[in-house]
Amino acid sequence: MNYEPRTFSIPTLEGISQKSVDEHLQLYQGYVKNFNAISQKLVEYGMEDSEKHAHALAELVRRRSFEFDGMRLHELYFAQFEGGAKPLDAQSPLGQQLAGEYKGFFLQYFKAVGNMRGPGWALLYWDPVAGQFLVGFSGEQHQGHFATLPIILAMDVWEHAFLLDYGAVGKAKYIDAFIANLNWDVIAQRFETARAQ
Repeated sequence: MNYEPRTFSIPTLEGISQKSVDEHLQLYQGYVKNFNAISQKLVEYGMEDSEKHAHALAELVRRRSFEFDGMRLHELYFAQFEGGAKPLDAQSPLGQQLAGEYKGFFLQYFKAVGNMRGPGWALLYWDPVAGQFLVGFSGEQHQGHFATLPIILAMDVWEHAFLLDYGAVGKAKYIDAFIANLNWDVIAQRFETARAQ
């Protein structure tokens, strides 16, 4: 099965230029294209002579998860801007859970994780077994994940997300802009879905 790039209805963002969004979307489309190409090549090599192509197959299998996770994380990322910026409803289940666990310091903590040195993804997960959130950082988007946990909030902090607008040392300013543009209704819906599973 070939994946098709999703389209997103992203309004004008405050602090994140349209050029940056457009180039970021092209990067996302590249993940989709590369995942499809690798998947096809795996079938070809496997059918031809898997022994002969053993090294190529191994590298393609490793690379495939990088492309897949890049595709899916960007789908979570861009969807968070659809519908325009909306504040977190403090009385919603998401707002109450965040307040209970982080005592009002969730955004400060999440921003600090995203602003760590190096590229990657700052991610908020929901652990239904423990009934709590886990914040993680995936430096190589296919590594460092909490396996099986649904992602509630995804923040891309690779350089491509902020370099055009803020330069090489502007990650913190980009993070502020990212947070300001979030549609928390989208994130709250993810949380409701995750809690219901």
